[in-house]
Amino acid sequence: MIHLFIGLLLSSLLGAAELTELSGCVSRDGVAINYYQKDSLKTSGKKILVFGQIHGDEPESGRLAQLWISRLENLSPSNTWRIVPLLNPDGTKLKTRMNANGVDLNRNFPTKDWSDIALKQWEGYHKKNPRRYPGPHGGSEIETRCVMKHIEEFKPDVVVSIHTPYGQLDFDGPRTKHIKMKALPWKRLGTFPGSLGHYLWDERKIPILTIELKPDSLDKYESEFDYLQDQISFLAD
Repeated sequence: MIHLFIGLLLSSLLGAAELTELSGCVSRDGVAINYYQKDSLKTSGKKILVFGQIHGDEPESGRLAQLWISRLENLSPSNTWRIVPLLNPDGTKLKTRMNANGVDLNRNFPTKDWSDIALKQWEGYHKKNPRRYPGPHGGSEIETRCVMKHIEEFKPDVVVSIHTPYGQLDFDGPRTKHIKMKALPWKRLGTFPGSLGHYLWDERKIPILTIELKPDSLDKYESEFDYLQDQISFLAD
């Protein structure tokens, strides 16, 4: 039943856009976590990897990923894009932040400090808040390993992770200048044991832009997010 739910959801939002299956990229409940790719004809272009809805109760994050896919369908982009619009299909069905195992995927990446800090921080600072549970060990979740597989295979120049609801842009990378946006301010959130930002930039020097939407961001400023999509490649310079 969950397969049908997710299939209908993506079909209604993406229309005729074709999604591709990456071997091994499924949810705990066996739902395929597919991606969209649009290649650039320019050899000088950047490779941009986007993840939407890593948290199942953040539907606006998936909506932005889907809007960008629809836009790419009508463009000949100067960069190569790979977009995973729905990374946590089980959590989306359940309307939970976590996946079907009750794990916060954005605290589950196997960073070097995971074993020493992640569970202790969850037990102490987060007081065992189930929404922040990092899992039994780093990289324990199949969805987490799907992200890692995309990174290894695609070898992105910059990664975008879309979230809600804090209403800000957070960039971990070498560039200090920001893209001018009215919709959202730039503010550093920092990285955490097991977070994608820590896994990518702190440990692998792959720049990552975390977009934290407000609930009404896309309705009010959709054209600004079109502009942001066009400018993201400059963050990799």
